[in-house]
Amino acid sequence: MKATESELLDLIAKEAIIDREKLTREATLEDLGISSLDVISMLFELEEKYGVVIEEGDMPQMTTLGEMVDYLLSRINAEATA
Repeated sequence: MKATESELLDLIAKEAIIDREKLTREATLEDLGISSLDVISMLFELEEKYGVVIEEGDMPQMTTLGEMVDYLLSRINAEATA
């Protein structure tokens, strides 16, 4: 199952308990208050929803929400087409 940016942003808003309107590509994870625990929770949800396993340790160092979304989309959609 392929993922969209909108679906990922909805999931991030839910897991990190952030207003969806605040989730812009330029926003930093630090400014949004997204912690490593939030990321782990998101990864579990992504695994359940899309059947993709992404370990937190596999993720590159990212500072903006856009970087994180692009990485997650590439991983999810690469496995969906494999």
